[in-house]
Amino acid sequence: MTIQWNEEAQRLSDLCIDLRRQLHRHPELSSHEEQTVALIDQFLQAQGIRTQIVEHGGVLGWIEGGKPGRTVMLRADIDALPIQEEKTNGGGSQKACVSEIPGVQHACGHDGHTAMLLTAAKLLQTHREALEGTVLLCFERGEEATMNIYHLMKALEKAGIEPDSVFGLHVSPHTPAGTLQIQAGPLMAGMFSFHVRLQGRGGHGSRPDLCVNPIDCYAAIGQALNALRMRTVSPFEPLTISTGLVQSGTKSNILPDTCVFKGTVRFYNREVGLAFQAKLRHVVEHIAEAYDCTASFDKLNAPGFPLNNDADYAKTAAEVCREMLGKEAVIQAEPWMGTDSFPLYLQRMPGVYAFLGMRNEEKGIIADVHTSRHDLDESVLWKGAAAHAACAEAFLKQARPQAWKPNPLDLDTLFEQAGYLFPEGRE
Repeated sequence: MTIQWNEEAQRLSDLCIDLRRQLHRHPELSSHEEQTVALIDQFLQAQGIRTQIVEHGGVLGWIEGGKPGRTVMLRADIDALPIQEEKTNGGGSQKACVSEIPGVQHACGHDGHTAMLLTAAKLLQTHREALEGTVLLCFERGEEATMNIYHLMKALEKAGIEPDSVFGLHVSPHTPAGTLQIQAGPLMAGMFSFHVRLQGRGGHGSRPDLCVNPIDCYAAIGQALNALRMRTVSPFEPLTISTGLVQSGTKSNILPDTCVFKGTVRFYNREVGLAFQAKLRHVVEHIAEAYDCTASFDKLNAPGFPLNNDADYAKTAAEVCREMLGKEAVIQAEPWMGTDSFPLYLQRMPGVYAFLGMRNEEKGIIADVHTSRHDLDESVLWKGAAAHAACAEAFLKQARPQAWKPNPLDLDTLFEQAGYLFPEGRE
């Protein structure tokens, strides 16, 4: 590492915090990030960075190094969630800033992701003459719901742009503030959703023998699905199943015609996910038949890709971040069963997704993502900016591992097989 990215990033800490607060006060939902896109584009252009706004996709920016070489992509997601934000965080402390948009909140840290990458962009542009290659900045719309990553990847494909590697960073409420979780192999899960509609025959509660109660059917299915994981999946293969929504009926003495239930299955081995999905369908359909109900799947998308970091690039990222921030700054932690669109980039290029810890009990920053009390420890955001810049510099000097091969599927087939083209979006 030839540039002291940590020192320079720390000097830009106030800028990073200000950018984060601008974004946090004005969050925009997936596919509606017009003001956010404008802010990103204007900031990059003000630094002298060439940009392209990809329709429906987001913003791309190019930092051309002083010497020819490889291309590394740095990615941040930019959309918010439909949550009404609370003014206090999980520990009851007052937040530094709160969303000004009713019912919309940056509750997954995308405001921090964007602010860190914008700050890193300023750093990298300042030192572009020292870089060996090109840094491609990627600000992705719709990660939470509408999977606009497709439009970004399609734009890159049409332009013949094939980055050699990719780096991304997500905030984590589970690890100590300022630590970086950088490790090879599984980091986030693959997932598929199931939305099932059970059709029975309603009637009066006094004569259940004349009806077909779909609630009874669901009760049997729910119990069977909870047992299915234990009966059919190795205890050494992580897999979770959860039902988050059940809707049926209107009154205690009226037996309903239908029952709808929805849930998700998450896993680290996609083959295990595929096999479990087939078993889930079998259980639902056959128990429904046994209860004289009809089961239809309103949604059963193909299992998505788990997130697996490349071993060589993970080693490089950990080494440069330890050198820059200290040995104690880089930690190993449990993988997270949450999901992200980032694995789709990893089907085309090797790379690393890392977590920047945000948990600070003294400040009350303990709430999980996707909650109204979620908060960020702004004092450590500069470390994320420094990590982006340092990893970009290092990755530009590193060749792809010879054994690494991209997924051979064309882009449309890749998305379809991974279940990412449903209009309801990813959950």
